[in-house]
Amino acid sequence: MAETRTLHSVSLRGVSLPALAVFVAIVWWASRNGSEPATDAASTKPAPASATQSEWPQFATGNDESDERVQSAQNAIEVGPEASFGAYVDGKYRFLLDESGQSPEAAKRLRAALLAREKIAVEINTARQSSDPVAKEAIPAQLATLAALDQKIGTLLRSGDLATYEVLKDSDIEQFQLDDYAGGVSAIAPLSDADRRAVLYTKLVHRQRFRQVLADSGLMRGGLDAGERQYAFAEVSRALRESRDSYLQEVRQYLYNDEQFTLLSNYENTEYAAELEKLRGIANGE
Repeated sequence: MAETRTLHSVSLRGVSLPALAVFVAIVWWASRNGSEPATDAASTKPAPASATQSEWPQFATGNDESDERVQSAQNAIEVGPEASFGAYVDGKYRFLLDESGQSPEAAKRLRAALLAREKIAVEINTARQSSDPVAKEAIPAQLATLAALDQKIGTLLRSGDLATYEVLKDSDIEQFQLDDYAGGVSAIAPLSDADRRAVLYTKLVHRQRFRQVLADSGLMRGGLDAGERQYAFAEVSRALRESRDSYLQEVRQYLYNDEQFTLLSNYENTEYAAELEKLRGIANGE
């Protein structure tokens, strides 16, 4: 690829919210990879797809706090940062919103619930990054609210759409990377919506074992001695390599254009190398 941007240079569909930038970093190197698995259960994806089993059956039926957050988001007038955040949520869940087939009123309720969900997720991950003990003390209550909002969203979806929601709710990094790649090839071999969906879902499926291995290794949580970190790194790096290889092998069938696939391979290999170095630094105690 003529120009391969790093994760840090990916634009967030025009969103310039400091908390959201923190959210991206934390999601990738903390909650998504096991330091606080309660936030996203080690990253969910397709049909099932989550590094751990879905918690849906264990959710209660909602609570007043989640209802109030949904109503508040629904009634909000989106201007300035609110409009940017709304655009971010619309982009993240566009496959879900496009395919939901709901009435305008039902779609409005669903979007409000998604906005409320993403806002509490930002609050949680910002608190995790913070050194403020008061902010950290609020995390358990925020996690409970997040779970209630997830359940709330479940009641607003058709049963067939739950899998799509599970695919998308923790796909931030993968979607940013897909946008980065798609932007880079747009003038050469643009991706259709069907191509983007296939690439995204395929990648998420193949990331699952890596995420589970990473979560189980304890590498991201700290507390391992030097030898244990090196052992964990060996296991995690193997899982990461296998994830990349199996993903590229399968996604080839969806990209008939050779140039699209070559550029995707180059992009993913660059991302793989950067991620591997990040993990190596953690294993070395850096």
